[in-house]
Amino acid sequence: MRSLSFLLILVVSGSALTQPPLPTPGNRLAYLGDLDPYYPHAKFPKFITPQWVGERDVDAVVILAIDDMRDPKKYETFLRPILNRLKKIDGRAPVSIMTCDVEPKDAQVQAWLKEGLSIEVHTVDHPCPYFKPGFEKAKDTYDRCVDRMNEIAENYPVAFRMPCCDSLNTPSPRHWAEIFNKTTAKGNFLTLDSSAFQVFTSADPELPRELVLDDGKERFYKYLPMDRSFVNWIENYPYPYVIGRYCWQFPCMTPSDWQAQHLHKPNNPLTVRDWKAALDCSVIKKGVFNMVFHPHGWIKAEQVVDFIDYAVAKHGKKVKFLTFKEAHDRLRKTVLARGQWRGAANNVFLLDVNNDGYIDIVDLRPQFNKTYLWNPESSHWRIVKMPEHSLGNIFVDSEYAFGVLQKNGFASLAYRHQSLPMSSEGFTDQGVLHFDGEKWLADKALRSTFRDTQAGKHVLFHRFLDLDGDGLCEVVANNGKVYRHESGKDWQPLPFAVPGGEGTLQNGMRFLDLDGDAKLDIVHSNEREFGIYRFSDIKKGWTKIRAGKAQDKNALPPIVRNGTNNGCWAHSGHLWWANEDTHLLKNHVDRRSYKELLKKE
Repeated sequence: MRSLSFLLILVVSGSALTQPPLPTPGNRLAYLGDLDPYYPHAKFPKFITPQWVGERDVDAVVILAIDDMRDPKKYETFLRPILNRLKKIDGRAPVSIMTCDVEPKDAQVQAWLKEGLSIEVHTVDHPCPYFKPGFEKAKDTYDRCVDRMNEIAENYPVAFRMPCCDSLNTPSPRHWAEIFNKTTAKGNFLTLDSSAFQVFTSADPELPRELVLDDGKERFYKYLPMDRSFVNWIENYPYPYVIGRYCWQFPCMTPSDWQAQHLHKPNNPLTVRDWKAALDCSVIKKGVFNMVFHPHGWIKAEQVVDFIDYAVAKHGKKVKFLTFKEAHDRLRKTVLARGQWRGAANNVFLLDVNNDGYIDIVDLRPQFNKTYLWNPESSHWRIVKMPEHSLGNIFVDSEYAFGVLQKNGFASLAYRHQSLPMSSEGFTDQGVLHFDGEKWLADKALRSTFRDTQAGKHVLFHRFLDLDGDGLCEVVANNGKVYRHESGKDWQPLPFAVPGGEGTLQNGMRFLDLDGDAKLDIVHSNEREFGIYRFSDIKKGWTKIRAGKAQDKNALPPIVRNGTNNGCWAHSGHLWWANEDTHLLKNHVDRRSYKELLKKE
């Protein structure tokens, strides 16, 4: 049985959950420059099922994913009633098994594959917390499992689930950045992850109160474990989203069977009742219901069958049961025209281009070079060709950055291309495109390259960020300088720079609104130093709250460690760290509240 620790850090006001403040309109695209597992929120642009499932009349997808497999016989006994029920729908048995270890030539596994199941990854050793044995062992247990599942004939694993992600704060940005987004020594990798939990709440006005409330209280929030200190969740966003470019997150539905049995004992009919309510919410939102369950006595197979019966009887063809592998293949077909995500991720971007509340696709691969705009009224993609000079086909290196530079909130795209041989300017093509609602237009005033005249070299623009909360982005350059522009004028340097100077942006800096004034403050820490700075205004820039060396008593844990992601993220008014050094701390995490960060020495 899993051990639990308790820490009260979340504040409940009425029935609402305490989430981080929503990004200001000018920073609505800032997530593209971060590796944050929890950036979606209820008002984040939707990526609804009809946008990617590729099947008419399907509004929602259900993925049944069972965890912890080592013994196929045990799983066959438990799953057989479920598989037989699923096969009555359309002859398939779409269940994903998150597997720790199994003999690749096991006859039962081969029989399952022929029935339509997929065999996925759950680490060989199932460590809880994940980094408790140390980083190298965590990477090893993950890599060995990925390689092992690839040894199974006719199996193509695509998905991972973090051990104990439903009971402990085991997921960490360090895993996604330094393990998941890498390849194993044998060259294997995964594309999907299902470790973050999605919780429906009454904060979503589209959801009927009877579905999200139970006797006047939040129906699903009560399942979050650890006495409300559990922070591995997002709210009212039941859609796939991308973490750090290479990972598609398919958030788990609250509750898992472990969360349910922990709240009201195993096999409770209230679990199935609330699963049905969550399914109804998923259909209304046109999302994905990813079920987490186990054959450990926490839920009965007959109860899962009851859930399937309900889905078929209540929603019919509106609900499609898929495996993670099938969902992966449909995403590839819709988003990438059957390309591989890992090979395209640096040139394909998911963002709301026209600010209408739906995710669009900007595909800058040379053979495509198009924008796909979702039309929610017709449920079709509208294709917009990109200007030719945004192509990267003749270039050896390309850089792209998206931001909000127009008062209507439409997206703007800055690009720089480098070719061989390099021109005297270093980059053969650069510029800024603005979307005007129908097409992309070049901004002739912003064609010139940023130039660092003192160093005599080009400045690589790093981020589009709305620093002062006025709804329009500034450019924070790689050398620490800050630029802004006015309509019809080129970029102009501002009289201040990012604290720390050149290289700081890649060495442990986070832009956060710590005090709720819609301006972006800075938290910076690495293995050498740390600093916290509050943004004053567009004339003065940042002022120091406190700073010092990494060895100081009040120093922050490193955000970046020797150039690697050290597992830091923002959630519920706190900065959190989870890595190989935090497993002995309470709840296996280190954390600092925003209020604490704002205190001077």
